[in-house]
Amino acid sequence: MTRNPIRDGIRSLRLARYLSRHGGRFDFHGIPVTIPRQVNFAMKKQVMNGTYEEPERQLVERHLNPNLPVIELGGSLGILSAYVNRMLAPGVPYTIVEGNGALIETCRENAASTRPDGPLSVIHAACAYGGDTVTFTQSQNTLGNRVDTQAKAGERLIRVPARTLSSLAGEQTKGGYTLIMDIEGGELDVMEKDGGAFAQCRLAIIEIHPGAFGERGSSEDAFLGLAANAGLRPVERIGASIAFARS
Repeated sequence: MTRNPIRDGIRSLRLARYLSRHGGRFDFHGIPVTIPRQVNFAMKKQVMNGTYEEPERQLVERHLNPNLPVIELGGSLGILSAYVNRMLAPGVPYTIVEGNGALIETCRENAASTRPDGPLSVIHAACAYGGDTVTFTQSQNTLGNRVDTQAKAGERLIRVPARTLSSLAGEQTKGGYTLIMDIEGGELDVMEKDGGAFAQCRLAIIEIHPGAFGERGSSEDAFLGLAANAGLRPVERIGASIAFARS
């Protein structure tokens, strides 16, 4: 983005005024969260305006069972994770997977802040299939990342451990679990290649990326068909975010 001193100055003033009111941290629906300085202003503005991950947050609020373990694929900065963790009952395990190593510590800090004694695991990995590691893009603005073999302008390629949903679910989810997934189109791979992992999934809140599906010759309808084959039916949709329940 071209540097604009006037725009940047206005943003800096807005940010300083906001932080002066909220004690140097960002407020996410009553939860103080950390956002690193290098994260772009657009994302901070969403948190400040109360619009960050709002569809997913609403679906979590309305449908999450606090007594079931949660697996989150694509934890990012752990802001939504903090909201989820606050809702979970004591002793309920929460597993978060994030591929961008630059985000791991902030993700863990934010997620743990709302339930300090709850069992929380933040794993540096990407959900992918076909090998022990996967190529992952990392952008200069910290948040833009995805599983890919081609870097676009402003990105670099890194290798991260690969994990499958089946390997993450493991034994602790025999009684059922909740899946939260926002992995920039990778949800199609999970549905195509790991449908059996959904056998114990009682709720899945998924942000879908039809544009990414189209780049692979697939479609939203195909994804929804795979979800149905895995025993999941949509119960509520807000924009691109869908809550699926077990059929």
